[in-house]
Amino acid sequence: MALRRRRALCLPAFLVLLATTGCSALYPELSSPLRVPPPGQELHPPPPEDVRWIRVLGARIPERTRDGRSWDQGGLPDPYARVFVNGVEIFRTAVQPDTLEPTWPGGPSGNFRVLPEDRLRVEVWDENPLADKPIGVREFGRVTDTQRAAGEILAELNGGGSLTLAFQPAHAKVGLGLWYELHSGSAFISRTIEGGPAERAGLRKGDEVLEIAGRPVRRMSVREIRRVFDAVPRGGLTLLVKHASGTTERIRAQEGPIYPLFDVFGPVE
Repeated sequence: MALRRRRALCLPAFLVLLATTGCSALYPELSSPLRVPPPGQELHPPPPEDVRWIRVLGARIPERTRDGRSWDQGGLPDPYARVFVNGVEIFRTAVQPDTLEPTWPGGPSGNFRVLPEDRLRVEVWDENPLADKPIGVREFGRVTDTQRAAGEILAELNGGGSLTLAFQPAHAKVGLGLWYELHSGSAFISRTIEGGPAERAGLRKGDEVLEIAGRPVRRMSVREIRRVFDAVPRGGLTLLVKHASGTTERIRAQEGPIYPLFDVFGPVE
């Protein structure tokens, strides 16, 4: 009986210890939406010079292998393409079976950072059950200004055939470019896209949002806060924020172009 009583007395203390040493509340991270800009919309700022939108548009495969043999015991090859920058593979397409003119529909595409001095390489391979075989390779010392201006590169492969690569200015999304967390009666900026509208306006990771459009956050419901960030007025969103330094600032954040990188945000059409 005494043992049961001691256990009952220890239970509240155990719960208090648990609450103060490691069971902190978890707050889901929410994001402001990104949308495709309307056709013809002028973008400010314009795409950065060192970010390019890349996609393999298609290839032409020789009718025979390098040593004059037919593909796949008289059939057609099963080609896929790989793209490299400075020797590092940035993406590869899926295999398109039985074709000499693959287009890889729905293949990967997105914005990649490519400096003028970077080396670009493309490879085309034939998938085989035992070991994939190279079809052709082309390495560029650097992409020329003419190729950059054209937005497309025709690569003659050293094994015969060719590959066409889209190499365009970065494709944009439009939005604020921020993530936030909703705590009990408060909201915090958890991160921003580098160079995006939120960062350009002065918002930083860790900023506490005190007011949204003149309304105290503590008096707004979760649904109201999410609705405001999901549908930013054309004139922008006025936020009163408290920085990590303790100073407060009124900031107007306005949606604008964002050029998200493939290795961070994935494909961009």
